[in-house]
Amino acid sequence: MAAAPLDVLAAYPLMEPAIIRRLEATRNEIWLIEDGRGRRYVLRRNLQHEHTERIEFQVRFQQHLLKHGFPTSEIVETTSGDSVVVDGHGVPWVLSTFVQGDEFNFARGEQVLEAARRLADFHSIAETFTSVSPKLDYQGPYRDWWAGAEENLHELAEMYAGLPVQEELSYVREWWARVLTEWPVGQLDALPVGWVYGDYHGRNMVFVDDELRGLFDFDDIERGPLVYDVAQGVHMFAREKRGSRTIRTGVARAFIAAYAQRRALSDEERAALP
Repeated sequence: MAAAPLDVLAAYPLMEPAIIRRLEATRNEIWLIEDGRGRRYVLRRNLQHEHTERIEFQVRFQQHLLKHGFPTSEIVETTSGDSVVVDGHGVPWVLSTFVQGDEFNFARGEQVLEAARRLADFHSIAETFTSVSPKLDYQGPYRDWWAGAEENLHELAEMYAGLPVQEELSYVREWWARVLTEWPVGQLDALPVGWVYGDYHGRNMVFVDDELRGLFDFDDIERGPLVYDVAQGVHMFAREKRGSRTIRTGVARAFIAAYAQRRALSDEERAALP
């Protein structure tokens, strides 16, 4: 049986903490907490990464951003001064302050520009973070997707052997062949590298009016080509609505331009963008 949130909260110097509700999450378990003084917190049971070293790395990264003025939540330490609580099952938990705000609104063009500018700020501040991320067998460097493309395709074929998915597998193989032709490893290596957020979309942040007040969820932080975040941002913020595959061209251009105002894009990066 998993540890109960209130049992974990006993490690923190909170007065009469209570669970308000469970928050929506895809890969982790998250609760909104309120103490006896009305102060709110977010308690996170980390399931995507259960390696304590990885979670401690993410906490240090997040606090580095906060220290340098980037909007995110503050990590709350336990009574003994730890930033992570590991339960009896070896699962790491983290408590942070709650940041009030609303998720991204596709109808607000200024929020698109704010998200782009803040992404550039994130890349610039993150570059001053000198820690090394723990190596994870299941989350390798971006370059490995190129270098190990053939091996990955072979593993997929073995995984789905005997199932009626040959048409889909053929599409994936053809898609990768096109990627490797248009963007060989050498061309990938020419792209500027830094800390990539890896999951930059409107539900990982909150806004107050058109100001970004907090960016959260650092599970996908890894070194890689910075333009990955920009390209993903174009898709996530320039689409018509959540779930849409239609990109608003003018909004996409505005996102790229706003990003470039804070951090110049190289010719290679611009060539990589849609």
